[in-house]
Amino acid sequence: GAVVLSTIVAKWTKVPVKTLSDVAGAATFTGGWSVLPKFSLWPSSVPFNLETFKIVLPVAVTMAAVGVIESLLTMQLLDGMVDDGKRGSTRKECVGQGAGNIVSGLFGGIGGCALLGQSIINVKSGGGVSRWSGMSMATFLGMGIFAAAPLLGQVPVASLVGVMLLVCSSTFSWSSLRLIGKIPTLDAFVIGLVSLITVQYDLAQAVVAGTIASALGFAWKQSTKLTATTTFGNNDEKCYRLEGPLFFGSTQQFQSLFDCQNDPKNVVLDFADSRVMDHSALEAIHNLADAYGSVGKTICLRRLSPDCTKLLTRMNQSGKLPPYEIIESDPDTDPEYGLAVNYNHDDDTNVNGVNLDVNTDADVAPEPAMA
Repeated sequence: GAVVLSTIVAKWTKVPVKTLSDVAGAATFTGGWSVLPKFSLWPSSVPFNLETFKIVLPVAVTMAAVGVIESLLTMQLLDGMVDDGKRGSTRKECVGQGAGNIVSGLFGGIGGCALLGQSIINVKSGGGVSRWSGMSMATFLGMGIFAAAPLLGQVPVASLVGVMLLVCSSTFSWSSLRLIGKIPTLDAFVIGLVSLITVQYDLAQAVVAGTIASALGFAWKQSTKLTATTTFGNNDEKCYRLEGPLFFGSTQQFQSLFDCQNDPKNVVLDFADSRVMDHSALEAIHNLADAYGSVGKTICLRRLSPDCTKLLTRMNQSGKLPPYEIIESDPDTDPEYGLAVNYNHDDDTNVNGVNLDVNTDADVAPEPAMA
């Protein structure tokens, strides 16, 4: 109603406003049969060569990424708004949107995706529970362009700007502003970064930048959580009980926990409250064992997963652990988890011809070498 009223006022007062016809061209709003799409596998005005694909491909990938991201985010938001116990299928959404855009392109149309503002208005109006709402919107929009295009061309652009501002005001989560200062600094930084890049460039680049920033921030926070508590036992033994994840980001913190020169002759490294995550962690354990071995001391590794045992053994060219690096294995207490490395899962006692004969009694020192 507001758009119709503003259009009538603009025409009656003859205010010099820019209309849709001025922006898109009068030919766009001629209406009738001339606006119906025509099938074409390839536009005759565009050369079919490699140079064309080099120009089109980056734009196509960006548009596809933005469309999928926006549609999936919209679907997630609507699932929470409707709350009818059902969830939209991400697979169907992606396949349907891709197929629709391909068919649209064959008829000279422009690719599209879910519209957040229109979807929210649709749900709040009671149409979100039926697929007919979206189909009806497309049908009436097509009928409007076909039968009432000249009238639509007279709509002032300013009135549509007002509509968009109202949509933004109603769809923006104003309550989220109260979270500023209460959420972690990293989260606030990622929100600001994604918002800025979205406005300056596009949503696809913003999502990539936000993902990278979040991943780096998470890795940094996890790297500072690795700690160790020490206890002393009989027979000149010192036990380090690790807490926290051991991965590429925490290897430096891991090395700083130990004092190879001043530790006693026998050192125990207990991984009961820790997890070895990747190849860098295995390298750090192996290098620590070498450091203790170079000063004539022995390190015993406890509560490692079977995968850790396999991979640590495989790291030695001889297929045997050095005499100063001992692994105690106890099937009853050893955890079960995999590592983020590339390796073949062989049987538990043989890896590439290397027999993993580890000690299964945690209270008895195993043989130094593992044949």
